[in-house]
Amino acid sequence: MKLQVALDLVDLRKAIALTRDLCEVGLEIVEAGTPLIKMYGLPVVGALKAACPRAEVVADLKTADVGALEASLAREFGADWATVLGATNMETIEEFVREGKRIGLKTAVDLIGVANPVERAKEILRVATPDLFVFHLGIDVQKRAGLRFEELLDLAYRVKEGGVGVGIAGGLTEKEIEYVVKSGKSIDIIIVGRAVTQADSPKTKFMTINNILKSKS
Repeated sequence: MKLQVALDLVDLRKAIALTRDLCEVGLEIVEAGTPLIKMYGLPVVGALKAACPRAEVVADLKTADVGALEASLAREFGADWATVLGATNMETIEEFVREGKRIGLKTAVDLIGVANPVERAKEILRVATPDLFVFHLGIDVQKRAGLRFEELLDLAYRVKEGGVGVGIAGGLTEKEIEYVVKSGKSIDIIIVGRAVTQADSPKTKFMTINNILKSKS
């Protein structure tokens, strides 16, 4: 299991500084969050890559249309990964994944907002095979009653058992990471954001969470 840090920030200097600090303590995957990309554009991908050349960089585009074009742009600006919305039309997802495979970009389908993520993943797999499905409990949903983390993990693992890469995201803290480890359900990528980026010491918090995650192996 790998730990991905989502930089859902609007401060580029802070994003770069955080990436450099976390790089020193084992950062494997860093995400140029959607707000960061909307604020500064795709050049932020290259800035994060320069700040931590050893880490893979995710362009969290959440593409909803022109799939092939956006996948191509992400790769052009140095992204190792990019995301497409699972809720968008199937043609866009298919074009996004196909272009990603052609140009060496890993593709992740973000299932945020999808009523039945397992069935949607199955539908997508009939026409395209992305590298990852992200089971994502959105911030707005977390503020109200809705899907619990335990249920989200169960859904993700059902897809994982079919031989497909899965990730989970959405306000995860040490508590959820410990639950994943104790459950014995191996998830490919665990995505954390605020738990690290808003911590008093992001570097210390990252090391704590990463140590919990790596204790499984």
